[in-house]
Amino acid sequence: MSTGAIAPESRVLLHNATWEQYVQIRDTDDNRNTRMTFDRGSLEFMSPTRLHERLRMLIGRCIDVWVEEKQISVQGCGSTTFRREDLGRGLEPDHCYYIRNESVVRDRAEEIDLTIDPPPDLVIEIDVTSSSINRFAIYAAFGVPEIWRWHKESLQLFILDAERKYIRAAASSALPGFPIDHVAQLVKDRKFGDETSLAREFRAWCQQSGADRG
Repeated sequence: MSTGAIAPESRVLLHNATWEQYVQIRDTDDNRNTRMTFDRGSLEFMSPTRLHERLRMLIGRCIDVWVEEKQISVQGCGSTTFRREDLGRGLEPDHCYYIRNESVVRDRAEEIDLTIDPPPDLVIEIDVTSSSINRFAIYAAFGVPEIWRWHKESLQLFILDAERKYIRAAASSALPGFPIDHVAQLVKDRKFGDETSLAREFRAWCQQSGADRG
């Protein structure tokens, strides 16, 4: 099975792909910059745009600043491939973090194995164009407890409930107190400053906010 060249932010969907085909294509070095979503025979390819990656990096930098200021131990896993053959599903988050389970995976020398390791505590999804596959259903099957989705210039939070369904939330459980609305506004203002300046501004806000509460 050949994927061919994929245009920026284009999405190509194949049907009736086997798990073996997915793994072979996913693990080919030539495809390392291509995001793939596999769901029980449906295989989608996506090549992220500059905008997609910039949004991902900005939100990630704000999270990095926040956990540094709050002295929270995390392990960022970026767009690591997570897959489970027994579920017939696999994908790469746009960004993800281990927080509560950071100590569990801290010393993992090999790739994460979701049949024995916990899933990331927090996943970041950037919606520039919509996937043809329901990625939330895959995260639910994996047991990812929280998703942040950038959609239509806003940052939306979703928490996995007891029925393995994601419900909208006003506040983060993975990072309690994280200023979602403030960060969303910083990301919306991305055209007015470089990333270093935006991160510096957010750090100053975090320090001032902490001083005010103290």
